[in-house]
Amino acid sequence: MDTLIFISLFIIVLHVKAQANSYAPINCANASDLNIQFPFRLHEFQLHCKQNRTILHFPSYGDLVIKSISYDIKKLELIDPKNCVPEVFLNLNLTNTPFSYYYILKEYQYLNCSAEISSSLLQVPCLSGIGHHVYVVETSFVVPDFCNHVKTVGIPFSYSPFLSDNTFGLGLTWNLANSHEDSVTTGQFTGLNEIANDKALGCIILFMFIVVMLLKLSQYSKRVEEKLNQKEPHVDVILGSYEALDKIVIKK
Repeated sequence: MDTLIFISLFIIVLHVKAQANSYAPINCANASDLNIQFPFRLHEFQLHCKQNRTILHFPSYGDLVIKSISYDIKKLELIDPKNCVPEVFLNLNLTNTPFSYYYILKEYQYLNCSAEISSSLLQVPCLSGIGHHVYVVETSFVVPDFCNHVKTVGIPFSYSPFLSDNTFGLGLTWNLANSHEDSVTTGQFTGLNEIANDKALGCIILFMFIVVMLLKLSQYSKRVEEKLNQKEPHVDVILGSYEALDKIVIKK
């Protein structure tokens, strides 16, 4: 009985340890300065290493490099490896993800024009080329006939040559439902909710609980039977005592 309980606890401990290890902090080769912790090992926050850089992949756009993570204010700063932040703003779709822009958004429209609109209106160099000129303008802007409206999106900033590096504006925050905010802000993760919600561990615990209870019930039944046998003398013993007593009475 004790051996079975010990084995059960040992299995549970191994499983819990495996779960805890899966949420352990990770770092890529050249990202030792990044303190990558919870929640960035969960499925929807999964990171990976690529060319010695810590990458967060978005299906709507592709890979973005993590520059820094601030757990106290829940801010994630990213770098576009393509060096074209306006393209990120145009294509990045954060719907159905735990992320949203850290900054306040404003709607802008992307225009693709066959000719330059004016010298005062700056085109986006990384999206423009020979025969097409891409602009990011406010929604109130009157679109010329030689321009096509590409898309209207809510983004933190319009294009500016002073903000044209591959990092500015790529600040995200995250929202994890049913998370322990204390664990997030301190950069620590206990994993209790995830372990409790783990189906495999739940099945193991339930199975071992049933087995232990059945064994305990069996042992209890045996003890009750032994006590009853001790309290009720055997029939042969009773008859033998009666015959001995009867002989004594006859001798008198």
